[in-house]
Amino acid sequence: MLDFFIKNLFFKIMKSHLIAILIFKIKFNPIQDGTYYFDMTTYVLTKLLLKNLNNKHSVLDMGTGSCCVIGLTLWKHLKCNVISSDINTDILSSAQENIDLNCAKIKLVHSNLFENIQDDFDVITFNPPYVPTNEGNRSKLSEKFKSQWDGGLDGTLIVDKFLNEFNELKKPIIAYVGINSKYVSKEIILTLINSKNNLELKKIHEHRFLPIQIYVIKKYIK
Repeated sequence: MLDFFIKNLFFKIMKSHLIAILIFKIKFNPIQDGTYYFDMTTYVLTKLLLKNLNNKHSVLDMGTGSCCVIGLTLWKHLKCNVISSDINTDILSSAQENIDLNCAKIKLVHSNLFENIQDDFDVITFNPPYVPTNEGNRSKLSEKFKSQWDGGLDGTLIVDKFLNEFNELKKPIIAYVGINSKYVSKEIILTLINSKNNLELKKIHEHRFLPIQIYVIKKYIK
């Protein structure tokens, strides 16, 4: 009963226009049915990025989401150069509206992971879809915005694809990848990272109360 109450409370917070504005201090258009302004991982990831990055960084905000929260926050508060991307055209349309609302100089790219990314960047931020398909279906998560949450059978499908492509990049890059351990355990993520020969885990940031880990991963050129 308590878990049900907490889960519903978080969903209400994630869909609150006022709370989103207060936390991130940027403007937002109203969200569409089936989506949200942010989730717990976005919140923790953004707070860490604001501490670790500065205006000299060029950021690829991968899987930006319908509100472009991470990209807009880094652009506004740190003056980072930001390229935001997403695979879902409906999400991209909504993200562009929020970029325009904030008069932000953010380039938006329709891309499946790195497929259409041509710009230079030295940091990647990614809050990937990690909810196992069956669990998302049981929770009646949006079919239209399935690309935001569906991590495949065990939640690792997109994470592993990302790490494979990240491993093949031709220059040194740092990636900040946020995962909710309620869905995918730390042990599984560490196994995936360690299986890539050009990647090194630099640090894991764990939130004190929320089940969120941010994996800081470096791509090496050997």
